[in-house]
Amino acid sequence: MLELRLGTWEQFKLNTYSNYPEWGDSINIEHYWERERVSKDCVTGHRPWILVDSEQPDEILASCESYTQESPYCLKGTNEIKYGLSESIASVFVEPKHRNKGYATKLMKLIYDRFKNQDKRIFCELYSDINPIVYEKCGWIQNPPTTLKINLNDNTTVSKFLNSINNNDNQFEFINENNSKPVTESNIELVLKKGIEHTEKTLIEIANHNETNSSIEYVFSKQFTKSEFYWEISQAKLYSTIIEGFEAPTVFGHCILNKKVDELKDFNDVKSFIVWTFDYREKCLKILKLFADSELDFKFLLKKSYDQALKSNLQSILAWWPKSSNDKFKKEFVDSINQEIIIRDGSIPMVTSWINLNGNNNNNNNSSTDINKGIWINVEKFGWV
Repeated sequence: MLELRLGTWEQFKLNTYSNYPEWGDSINIEHYWERERVSKDCVTGHRPWILVDSEQPDEILASCESYTQESPYCLKGTNEIKYGLSESIASVFVEPKHRNKGYATKLMKLIYDRFKNQDKRIFCELYSDINPIVYEKCGWIQNPPTTLKINLNDNTTVSKFLNSINNNDNQFEFINENNSKPVTESNIELVLKKGIEHTEKTLIEIANHNETNSSIEYVFSKQFTKSEFYWEISQAKLYSTIIEGFEAPTVFGHCILNKKVDELKDFNDVKSFIVWTFDYREKCLKILKLFADSELDFKFLLKKSYDQALKSNLQSILAWWPKSSNDKFKKEFVDSINQEIIIRDGSIPMVTSWINLNGNNNNNNNSSTDINKGIWINVEKFGWV
């Protein structure tokens, strides 16, 4: 009989060494383990899971990891933000000798049932690098894997981008070092608080919007917190030490303030912001979170990301952005910079939810709603772990 079990730290380490050939490109196996070990110190609720045969429990057939976080949602027609527990799944892996036997599907069905029946669980997300049908038949649904891309190696692309930015040069004079600041580890918490406030406001707006699909009953989201931020930058810092030609990063974005301040002391001072990380393996600056209050702010912040990418010898800038979404920045902002929207080959956002309309999220009462009645917002790079 196949069973889902909580793995030990030693089993997690063993699984990490086993899946190194799948995900450890460009670094050696010891650096790969160091990356995984260090990043786990940053996130909350990390748990390794294993699938075993009860008659041979020492042999791992399949494995994955999950991360637990408090996440918000809002029921349609209400102005109240509620919080429950969300789960993120990563590193779904089957040993080569055990593949094509349905073990990955069994693992995902068991973990789906486990989370669905645990109190306070409201949704579970994952980012698929394989055919998403594998996860769809286990209860997850796809979201668009669309990405705003600025290819710094393409002169035409760069020219279009800079021309769109230069049209606003005279207006950029009103944004300067007195009312904008680099995002660093010293002020990231205030920037993240602004993002959390914005997400909660957006949940309420969408839940009460007259044009929201009549079949929609709730809106939910993951929050960008210090856990996700440090998970990302811990990896960037590690790669800067093992890949030649890169320095340890110290600036992780930029923010525009509501007024002239000498020092950022309150999240209410933040008007717009961008937070990024450095993928030195792919030579890419990846935007984790971008909130722009206006088209001018949007262009100014993207120009900051462009300047940083050049300074760091990177070749592209990527920002996850579902075309249908206005919860981060408006479609007309994107259209104004004349850049390509691509479909990612991997990291396809997928989600399932169990939010109860009675609001108590005691999921053992079997009154949870249909995932197709919910809207998932805030689907950005920070959510992928």
